[in-house]
Amino acid sequence: MGRDKKNKTSKHIKCDILFDDNPQGVYRAGDTVSGTVEIQLDKPKKFRGVALRINGFASTSWNAKLKGTDAKNAKKNKKTHFNGREDYFGTITYFVGSDVGNPLEVLAGVYRYTFACEIPPNAPSSKEGKYGHIRYVVKLSLERPWKYDHIFQMPFIVKSHADLSLAQERMLRPARAELVQSFYFGLTDPLIVTAGTPRTGYAPGEVIEVSIHVNNQSSVDVRDITVKFQRIDTFLSQVPIVQQYLEHSVMEERTIGRVAGRNDAIFEENILIGSTVPSDDERCKIIMTRYELEVMIRPVRSRKKLFLTLPIVVGTVGLPKTLYPMEMLSKERAALGMGPTDAGTGITSVPIPSESPPPYPDDAQPSTSRAFSSDNLTDGPTAPSSVDVKEHEFEKGSEPYTPRDFDENY
Repeated sequence: MGRDKKNKTSKHIKCDILFDDNPQGVYRAGDTVSGTVEIQLDKPKKFRGVALRINGFASTSWNAKLKGTDAKNAKKNKKTHFNGREDYFGTITYFVGSDVGNPLEVLAGVYRYTFACEIPPNAPSSKEGKYGHIRYVVKLSLERPWKYDHIFQMPFIVKSHADLSLAQERMLRPARAELVQSFYFGLTDPLIVTAGTPRTGYAPGEVIEVSIHVNNQSSVDVRDITVKFQRIDTFLSQVPIVQQYLEHSVMEERTIGRVAGRNDAIFEENILIGSTVPSDDERCKIIMTRYELEVMIRPVRSRKKLFLTLPIVVGTVGLPKTLYPMEMLSKERAALGMGPTDAGTGITSVPIPSESPPPYPDDAQPSTSRAFSSDNLTDGPTAPSSVDVKEHEFEKGSEPYTPRDFDENY
């Protein structure tokens, strides 16, 4: 139940909204949400109408400073409210009266009404973020003339469908990124870091195999390497202008140990994808979701952090297991705590805990947003010391000049 500043509850009215055979209220896009509304009146009440609304919507909202638009206020920054809204579906049913009728007296007692509404197959997944949300709500309004309405509402969860096999070729494509960095204004040999994954598309319960190759030809040590699997939500406003905010949510983070100068090392991390919403940049135009692997490298003598990013697509239905190499299946089973798999043996799917409905504030108001397009911290293996390393000519003679941008003790 909930209320806002223009609505109030009454101690003489009780209301329960129950979903049929679905106490948690979790549905798939394309399903039919159905249930029963039970209203209990302790004494007679007058209403213009008793209405049930079911709708889905996306809403974005935040405050930021906006520069003046005219010449007089061009240099002034004014605090401005940015917002956006997108509705997906909405139904309204009057059980009693209408929105324009005369007040009717409803006697004390218990009243039960059934409802049903089909969720569009292209509806986006429910989401909650700092700058917006995608919500689905069943709301009962006891409308009273010249008085605040009595409002009771119940949210439900919608999960969209994203089958990776529909874009099989793109989902099987490996992801790879590389950076080359020299130090001391380019006077050292380069540090070369390459990161990659065997494919781009994954589903919850599957494992991302991340390989990182560090070819450190420079004399500068790599302090550590951090691998983050993160979800990035993009929120867009529509009024007064189009503006965007990004929200990063780290789902898994690993740290790899030091790599000495003039050493070559290879690391591998297996990251299990838990229950989450699918990648989506089509179903909703104001809230988009994408995933990426971020690799951060921290050299010892540099304050500058180096970054590599690998795009990852998360769906609800994974690629056929027959497309995977057996080595990959074995690593997935190991990450899930299962025994190794022999050739030709299937892999048992692991159930992902269902998401429980997110908490909604009491003043949550019904409002509605497109499908994916295309520290267990463990140190990695220590790189072996190079044999017969040729002395870098930069290190011959006196100590090198260290500019202010570099800090030995950082």
